[in-house]
Amino acid sequence: MRALILGHTGFIGSALKRALESHGLEVEGASPGSIDLTVEKDARSLSPRFTPETAVVLCSAIRRQDGDNQENFQRNLAMGANVASVLRERPVARLVYFSSAAVYGEDIAGDGINEATAVNPTSYYGAAKFAIECLLRKAAEGSTSLLVLRPPAVYGPGGLGAASDYSPTGFIRKALRSEGLTLWGDGSERREFLLLEDLARLVVALLAHPFSGTLNVVSGKSRSFREAAELAYRLAETPLAIDERPRSKNKADHGFDNALLRRLLPEFRFQSL
Repeated sequence: MRALILGHTGFIGSALKRALESHGLEVEGASPGSIDLTVEKDARSLSPRFTPETAVVLCSAIRRQDGDNQENFQRNLAMGANVASVLRERPVARLVYFSSAAVYGEDIAGDGINEATAVNPTSYYGAAKFAIECLLRKAAEGSTSLLVLRPPAVYGPGGLGAASDYSPTGFIRKALRSEGLTLWGDGSERREFLLLEDLARLVVALLAHPFSGTLNVVSGKSRSFREAAELAYRLAETPLAIDERPRSKNKADHGFDNALLRRLLPEFRFQSL
């Protein structure tokens, strides 16, 4: 099997490309710099590369931090629709779609979230991700093995932008620069934080796995933002000065149940925060 990564120069795509190549796979890339997936003609130019021997990984997207608005919702939806059109005409061995845990609703508290939990996106980004899931399921029906991944907040080297600032990546960056830190409320809000390297290892393990369907790629262990910040500053041996600001939204803790992932990959071990 060969792999075609749509979005291979991005934060997740570049790490995935390195991981797959280190396991001896032939990997090609197609990123927005060369192909604009929001343009139907550009997406159709990929048709010759969609073959029965190819695994296609779709991780190209307009990031939430670039604007959570209707315009970017439509751009993300256009990407998904254009890839789905190619897939209907040119089935592949496997298609891996990077959706997001945002489909469950970022502002909705939940514990024990699993793949059977009802989706309830509260952002344009989350709504687009779920809509694309539906498009790809119809396009892949009966012809392509489809794996939909729903990762939580991913952190690691290379994470940039406003979204990474309020995450372990941003906390480490600030700690190394001996900067103070602002937390919303008391920072006790819990989230699942997934290391980029773990995500790449999971995709390598799942690419040739017979499972098709939807999978939350989570460790099942949530930590608070304050815990993540304290760990970062302690490891950097930097005093932590926290400025607490009033929340702009209600507190929403997230906790996941990863029983399905444990059944599929019982030997996989996540690295601790």
